[in-house]
Amino acid sequence: MKVLNQSIQLSNTTTDERIVKTGALLLFRAVRTVAGYASQLPTAATRAASDVADAWRESSRPNA
Repeated sequence: MKVLNQSIQLSNTTTDERIVKTGALLLFRAVRTVAGYASQLPTAATRAASDVADAWRESSRPNA
């Protein structure tokens, strides 16, 4: 006797049915990622301003 193993699809897994949910999920993940990067901008701007101020002070000193 020959045995044949085949998988049986239990539900319709096509993405066409859930295109709105998939699109919304991608949009929300993108918004969260952008918000995460935006929250880091003040820190980077503060650090850059501090570096510029330090460089300005150092440039006024005579070379040793």
